[in-house]
Amino acid sequence: MTTNKITFSDLMQTAADLGAEAGKGRDTQIKFLLKAVEGSYHGALDLTANKHGHEIDDATKLSEAYVKGQQGAVVFDAKAPNQRKLISTVRTSVRLGGWTKGGHGEPLATVNNLMTMRQNMKKIPAEAKRIDDAANVLLKYARAQLKRDTLIDDAQLKEFCYKPGKNLLTGEAIIENITKQLDKLINGQAQQGTAQDNSPEILNARQELRNRLSAIAKARAAANGPNPQVKV
Repeated sequence: MTTNKITFSDLMQTAADLGAEAGKGRDTQIKFLLKAVEGSYHGALDLTANKHGHEIDDATKLSEAYVKGQQGAVVFDAKAPNQRKLISTVRTSVRLGGWTKGGHGEPLATVNNLMTMRQNMKKIPAEAKRIDDAANVLLKYARAQLKRDTLIDDAQLKEFCYKPGKNLLTGEAIIENITKQLDKLINGQAQQGTAQDNSPEILNARQELRNRLSAIAKARAAANGPNPQVKV
């Protein structure tokens, strides 16, 4: 009797095959990590310590198969920096696949949604250069999702698709920065103490900005979101 259930042996073979493809210059890391998420979701992987020997868990064993498939018959050193990093990413993927708080089919459905979203964004010329590597996108999502008890929505998923670096400020952050600058101007601390203006106009401007920040905070609380952006 045949079955479609994924097994650890299947995953080991897949890891070796993907490692061989990577050795030929193909970007297979995302396929490898996605397979680890899937395997964990179906119960074929877990994070049991010493499962395959001293300090060898499923993630270490899979990583070994992937590296050996990539480089041929080599000695696998789990403590080498690059291989230790690989094992860490596989463990994160395993944790994500074992996240059960999202209900039936999750988090696989959201992971698929995220990967599709990234692919579609890559097709937009104005967005393409800003889109991060697929493996990085998955791992950023995984780390964020594992900290929560509810699924991350599409609006927030989009943020994981961008490369790190010069992040765009939210309207709230801009208002906060301006308010802090006005605080210094009013208190005489602006420009190393050389500028001061505590006129009614400046005081009123600061108060209006504080009122806006309060409104944003109330809107966030009402929406019961973790940190939604509010348009200014």
